[in-house]
Amino acid sequence: MSRRRPYQLDRILVEPGEARPAAWTFGGMKQRGTEQTYHVTDTNFPARNRWEFVVRIPQRTTERLEVRPRATPDVKAWAELPDRSITFMRATLGETRGRRYCQVALADPSGDRSRTIVRADQRDALPRWFDPLRGRMRVKEHVKRTRGTDARALVLLVPEGDHAAMIRLFFALKVWVLKEGFELSA
Repeated sequence: MSRRRPYQLDRILVEPGEARPAAWTFGGMKQRGTEQTYHVTDTNFPARNRWEFVVRIPQRTTERLEVRPRATPDVKAWAELPDRSITFMRATLGETRGRRYCQVALADPSGDRSRTIVRADQRDALPRWFDPLRGRMRVKEHVKRTRGTDARALVLLVPEGDHAAMIRLFFALKVWVLKEGFELSA
């Protein structure tokens, strides 16, 4: 039996498409900005590997930037993904200031919940495809002040405006997790 190559982020090809002014609702609040489409090919798979993503860029830089697939390949594990997104907030503390971050929130293949938030003490339990991302991982309390209970949550940093990196993180957090049925140990 041949071994499958591990997933690699650099094998996700991202090509920009149309950008247009748009309005949307996020968390019950109306937003205005730009919707940028991207045509994506995940060459980690030989077939059923073409995607279309939309990145919603708010006018106000303090608002969340949203990344979501608009069209997915016809694979049962990915059927729900157009209803899922990851969001990127601006980092405001120290060396991370000016970059964007998202929580390491894995898709839940069991279907019991929509996602599993990864805490800093669970970093070593992440699958192999996260190894190249370890240098971008931080604990949220070192990136932005928080009033909630997520100070020890693990986050991933990306440069402001690097939409290709944001889309690749969607694959690491959602697509491959669902394809492999990966779940964190309790």
